[in-house]
Amino acid sequence: MNGFNRFLLVLIGILGLVSVGLLVLGVYDVPRLSPLIEQWQDQQWYRYTILSLGGFLAFVFVILLFTGLLSRSKGQRLLIQTGDGNITISKQTIERTALESIRGINGVRSPHVNADIHSKKETVALEVDCSVFGQEGLPTIGKDIQERAKHAVESLLELPVTKTRVRISDTKTKTSERVV
Repeated sequence: MNGFNRFLLVLIGILGLVSVGLLVLGVYDVPRLSPLIEQWQDQQWYRYTILSLGGFLAFVFVILLFTGLLSRSKGQRLLIQTGDGNITISKQTIERTALESIRGINGVRSPHVNADIHSKKETVALEVDCSVFGQEGLPTIGKDIQERAKHAVESLLELPVTKTRVRISDTKTKTSERVV
C-alpha cells in the first residue's frame, strides 16, 4: 500500500472516530461533557462543522465506492503461497510459455496469448488468438493448440488451467472458428 493510501485511510479513520464520538456524546448524558456539548450544539459553528465533516466523509466514501466498483485488479502476477513462503510468477512468463508451445504447429501464424490470472483461487485461464494459412481441419488444429498450451502452462505452474479458449482465423478462406 502506498503512502497516499495510508494517509487517506488514517485521515478517514480519525475523522470518522471524531464524528462518531460527537454523535455518541450528543446522545448519552455524560456528567461533565453534556452541558458543554449542549452549548456547542446551540452554536452556529457546530452545525457547520458537523455538516462539513459529514460532507467531506460522504465525498470520500463516494470516491472509495466508485474506485471499488469501477477498478478491476488486473492479475499481472500469479502468487502461489507455500509453507516456506510465496512464489510469484509473472503474467508475461505464463503467456510466453503458452506462446512457445504453439509456435511449432504447422501453418499457425501470428499467435497471441492472453492469460487471465486469479491469484486468490490460484487458477489461470488462457485465451489464444491466431491465424492459420493453407490448412484444413480447423477444429483439429484448435484442439491441438488447446492441448499444447494447457499442458505447457500446467507443467510450468503445477496448477490446473481452468479454461483454454482458442480463436482461429483462416487467412486463406477468411473464416473464423472458436474452440472452447
